[in-house]
Amino acid sequence: MKTFLALATAATLLAGCSFHQGPSVSLVNVHFQDATVLETTATFTLRLSNENPEPVNFNGGVHKIYLNGLYIGKGLSSASVTVPRLGTVTNDVTVHLSNLLMATRLKPIIESQEFDYRITSRFYGDSMLGNAASENMGRLDLKDFTPTPTNMPAP
Repeated sequence: MKTFLALATAATLLAGCSFHQGPSVSLVNVHFQDATVLETTATFTLRLSNENPEPVNFNGGVHKIYLNGLYIGKGLSSASVTVPRLGTVTNDVTVHLSNLLMATRLKPIIESQEFDYRITSRFYGDSMLGNAASENMGRLDLKDFTPTPTNMPAP
């Protein structure tokens, strides 16, 4: 009986320490910033969606980003984020891109202004019980973000 109780307690603790399903993550925008000889800095705006009836709090995260199947980099965030119950928030993540990769393989993807993406994320809470993992895929069409002139004369 003691062995069974010990195994049940250990299984419960191990299950609690594993990564839980985190908020779903989708890519909503990409903005390029500073460039040096060797790297370009890009800001990826991520939408975090919480489908749970309780708010979710995180103290940072790691987001690995793939465009058209190509791993382009990892964004780290130390920001504290609260995703409200049954709600969403956006979170900007900075990724440093290799200019060699940009010139040879990533530039045509970005210039096409539409691409498939995959994001694998790991979120960190106040304790091991607050950690969570998430993965999501989607398609981003940057042409949707092109501003349209509002003061154009009628033809």
